[in-house]
Parts: sequence; C-alpha cells; structure tokens
Amino acid sequence: MSIIDRQMQLGRDLFELNTSTARRLFEVQTSGMRQYFETNEEFAKRLPEIRDVSSFVELQREYGQTLWSDMQSNLRENGSVLREAVEHTGKAIRTAFTSAGEEGEEEVSAAA
Repeated sequence: MSIIDRQMQLGRDLFELNTSTARRLFEVQTSGMRQYFETNEEFAKRLPEIRDVSSFVELQREYGQTLWSDMQSNLRENGSVLREAVEHTGKAIRTAFTSAGEEGEEEVSAAA
C-alpha cells in the first residue's frame, strides 16, 4: 500500500471515528438531559408534601445530591467516550505511520 493510500485510509478512519464519537457524545448528553428533566419532575411532585422548613431543606439537599451524582456519572461517561476516541485515533495514526516507516526501511535496505 502506498503512502498516499495509507494517508487516505487514515483520513477515512479519522472521519468515521469523529462521526461515531460525536454520535455517542450526543447520546450521552441526550440521556443526561432526559435524566435531568425526570429528576426535576420527580422532586416537583414531592413539593406539595412539604409542610415545614426542615422538610424543604431535606428535599433540597436530596435534590442537590441527586443532581451532583447524575452529573458526575455523565461526566465519567463522556470521559470514557473521549478516552476511547483518543486510543483509537492513536492506533490509526501509528498504523498509518508505522507501516510507512517499515516500508521505507525495507526499500532503503533493498537499495543498499
């Protein structure tokens, strides 16, 4: 495979990787927003049950903890998607340039 073919393949691989990564990130964000709205709906339904300030403070604390844990899990999932993308990108680039270097070394040793 010539260097031009390898570079074209690298471009195709990176395009596919970027497309799939963007799609997965969009899915994670969509899931996070859906979860956010469900959490808000759940806690809004519980508001009429509040009869005193301590109950309100407890509900607010629980709401804040739920939002925080949901946000942390979404950020971890985003990080996982991005980490995988970086790993795959590195593999694609190493494959494209390692093959080029090895063939170049073979051509040099054959010429010698």
